[in-house]
Amino acid sequence: MEKTFWEKSIILIALAAFVLSSPAFSASKKKKKSKEKDTELVKTETTENVDDTSYSIKLPVEKNKREYFSKVDPAVLTNVYNGSPDSLREGMALMRKKTTEFDESEKVLAVVSAEIMKLVWPSEKITWDIPVVTEDNPYTGAISSVKQGVFDSSTGNVDFLTTILPALVIMNNNSDISIYEPCENALMAALQIQGDSVLANYLLSKVYEKKRGFENAEKYISQAYAASPKTSEINLAYSRILRANGKLAEASQVLNSIDNTVNDIAVLKQNAYISFDAGDYDSAEMYVARVLQQTPNDLEFLLFRAKILVEKKDYIHAVSLLDVYARQDSSSIDYLVLRAKVQLDWSKNTAAASETVEKALQMYPDNVDALMFAARISSETDSPVAGKYADELAARVLERRPGNQEAMTYALDGLIQRENWQEAYTASRNLITYGNVSPAVVEKYVKVCLKLGKNNEAYEYAKTRYEANTSDELLLESYILAYSRVGNRDAVLKYIDSLMGTASPKVKSNLYYRRSYLQLTEEKALADLRSSLISNPRNSDALFRLYELYYAKQDYRKAQYYLRQVVAINPNDSSFKKLNEALTKLIQ
Repeated sequence: MEKTFWEKSIILIALAAFVLSSPAFSASKKKKKSKEKDTELVKTETTENVDDTSYSIKLPVEKNKREYFSKVDPAVLTNVYNGSPDSLREGMALMRKKTTEFDESEKVLAVVSAEIMKLVWPSEKITWDIPVVTEDNPYTGAISSVKQGVFDSSTGNVDFLTTILPALVIMNNNSDISIYEPCENALMAALQIQGDSVLANYLLSKVYEKKRGFENAEKYISQAYAASPKTSEINLAYSRILRANGKLAEASQVLNSIDNTVNDIAVLKQNAYISFDAGDYDSAEMYVARVLQQTPNDLEFLLFRAKILVEKKDYIHAVSLLDVYARQDSSSIDYLVLRAKVQLDWSKNTAAASETVEKALQMYPDNVDALMFAARISSETDSPVAGKYADELAARVLERRPGNQEAMTYALDGLIQRENWQEAYTASRNLITYGNVSPAVVEKYVKVCLKLGKNNEAYEYAKTRYEANTSDELLLESYILAYSRVGNRDAVLKYIDSLMGTASPKVKSNLYYRRSYLQLTEEKALADLRSSLISNPRNSDALFRLYELYYAKQDYRKAQYYLRQVVAINPNDSSFKKLNEALTKLIQ
């Protein structure tokens, strides 16, 4: 009997329910889901942290981060991760003892170790055979990227080597500053894995050195040095960083702590720099001469020799070397700054020096040496350089080198010249907190305090500094200036007179000048000023004071007579020139 449509439907539904509930179907379904889940997991693990724009060489899917080197002795890996020259050699020797035939992962490790040696420790010997690697892998891929100056972000960071190898790019001088941050992050991560790695500590110090973070650089290079003190590259880097941090004695000790040959160029150069920074220009010149004997075409050290000669004030020979250097390169920032110094200090050609340093700033607007020298010119001339005054130029230096006392002093000069007394007070207070400031800074601080009516503060500080060094003439001047504002007139005059008998002509001239302000009559004041000039005819303070007195009396010709002498003594100070020009127009 033929079944109806509804009867057929009921039978099919029952059959489907039976199949779906059977153990075989359930197992098949679970297997399919498990496979899909595994595929998804692999997809996630192999694409995480990968730059989509980069070509990615992935580790084989079936190998996790511990399995790629699973056949390698852990002691071998520990040595390779340490990364010092001795550890690399020890690791490769140990691996050779354990096996006669390398598998692919061991070949990769041998190749990577050799590349680390070549890139990071070029002075060291490779003592193992370098096999040929046939398998594409992230380890050799990262090395290839490093050689092209690229940080390889596609390694996956699945173990120590895939994390650290891309950071080897810090050793490639053709790479740019964009690599600093990824290198720093990678090396920090590597140190989380193996904190005593000489390689990671050394590379991280290189990153900070290039970023001019010398304190951080010293922290990491010192750890590398402690673990591997006989490695030349570490030795030189540690010495270089100590020098940058002003630790010159330690830098010299580290540099000469290993058996370098006396003619090693790198060691000679570093010794020259240390000697120069220490102010030992004769030793610096000796080291430079030895460098140039071996490499006479070394333009860097030709210019460095000129720099030493400028510091020794041997300008004739310095200019000759600068002329030789300029035939090869007249746009170097070091050359331009040095040329400007010669123009200012030897030729006394302020206009030419300003023009040269302005050219330097056009090409190198952020160069600290050029900014510093421009600030110096502005502070000496009371004129803008490259459109900026001393305090503005010094502020740009301080952005890059906070706490630089020379820049802070130029900033103070600029603020004083523009009579910005409140900011000058803050700047001078910041300077004197260093405690070892020069007498010139003491003089500026006292002057600023007096301008703001802080007479007692000026007196107490000047007195403390003078009593600590009574032989310094500038400190004596500052003390007498402050004392004359707070002390009894008769007592101050008596103190000044007590110093006259034993004072040098220069000090005596300044004492007469300061006494002129305490006299009650113009006649006595003029007499003191004339006595001041008898003791020192080039006392520009006394000359300017005479200009002021005669100008007030409207005796303009006598006033100009003294003002012209002030201009002659201070040819770079534009403020005196402006006064003289105005007086000339008044007389005409």
